[in-house]
Amino acid sequence: MNLALSDEQAMVRDMVRRFLADRYDAATMAKGPMSPDDWRALGELGLFALLTPEQAGGLGGGAVEVMIVSEEMGRALAITPLAEAVLLCGRAIAGDPVAERWGDRLMQGEALLAFAPGGAMTDGRLCGSAGIVRDGMDADAFVVETEAGALLLVDGQDSGVRRTPVRLVDGSMAAHVRFDAVHAVPLTVPGSAWAEAQALAGLSIVAELVGAMATLLDLTVDYVRQRHQFGKPIASFQVVQHRCARMYTWLEQSRSLLLKSALAEEEERVRAVTAARAYIGDAALKLAEEAVQLHGGMGVTDELAVGRGLRRVLLLSRLHGGGTAARAALAA
Repeated sequence: MNLALSDEQAMVRDMVRRFLADRYDAATMAKGPMSPDDWRALGELGLFALLTPEQAGGLGGGAVEVMIVSEEMGRALAITPLAEAVLLCGRAIAGDPVAERWGDRLMQGEALLAFAPGGAMTDGRLCGSAGIVRDGMDADAFVVETEAGALLLVDGQDSGVRRTPVRLVDGSMAAHVRFDAVHAVPLTVPGSAWAEAQALAGLSIVAELVGAMATLLDLTVDYVRQRHQFGKPIASFQVVQHRCARMYTWLEQSRSLLLKSALAEEEERVRAVTAARAYIGDAALKLAEEAVQLHGGMGVTDELAVGRGLRRVLLLSRLHGGGTAARAALAA
């Protein structure tokens, strides 16, 4: 599948690519989460406003814009809260008067929202564990989906919010979050809007994976052309060529599913994204493992981007149940 970008979409892609190229290279890729200063700079460039619905004061970018931005983030192996903070939480609070101040700060890159599934309302207060929450240590507020399916907004400064730091495999910091009689504000989110928010967040994750796959393949092909064994580049060995060809196939199949998801009609997007997640998560992990193996023992070290990329792919491919949960959802 091919996609011809409009002039505006191409400008967005080039802007994000230049921004990341100025800050990330093979030596710094995935060495840690994006700095708060860089995150705010993206907000100042209008990137988060682009991905925010018009009713919340944004520019109303759709699935194609989400794919473009997220794939560039993945190419740079940038560790950001884009999928959950901007697309999932940002759309959960879009247009809700009680959350207006958070929406404006989120678009400017000045506030961070985290998604926390779990907990229940007891005597008008939120109680219970949300488990491990990505970006939970730095979150200024939480969008909580209770066990009953209600969506709530919780201020991170509430004294009842308990956080225990957890270091994730890609080096980012999460938190085990527990709510002890926390004041929570109900959010009014139509079911269709919440389903669309979840689909776009899922689309962002698979787009990041595809971007990471492209980078890992490029790094591997460059390496096997330079590495010599028995007096010749190992890229000349047929078995290495076959393995690189298999990696290329996984990437192109994944890219086709990503494009299909981004171009799907809104009523079909949830299923299309679920199908993409069912395949891409596993394909990305296999490609990352091949990249590490073809780099030899040093491929697992922090010295090389492929080792850090493997850990980033490992995390992204397992989010929200990964391919296993996606295949179960399709079967259901």
